[in-house]
Amino acid sequence: MVDELWIGIFSTDEGIFAIDAMCPHAGANLAKGIVCEGAVSCPVHHWRFRLSDGVYLDANDPRFNAKIYAVRVENEVVWVELDKQPNSIRLI
Repeated sequence: MVDELWIGIFSTDEGIFAIDAMCPHAGANLAKGIVCEGAVSCPVHHWRFRLSDGVYLDANDPRFNAKIYAVRVENEVVWVELDKQPNSIRLI
């Protein structure tokens, strides 16, 4: 949690991704979801969100897409870019 913003960080074979951890459907913590085939599944209602772009995969309804954040790794430190702050912040 950073400045009241919940961010889920996921490390997969495809890379490291940061996504809004609050499910856009019911507010469940996506960071506690299961990751499979590049998507995270909400632990409450099992809605799936693609980690690379936040797209809600179970229906074609962009209202439910999850916000994603740009990530970079420097010297084994994960940095996440936040829109509301001019500088990156170190999360891990």
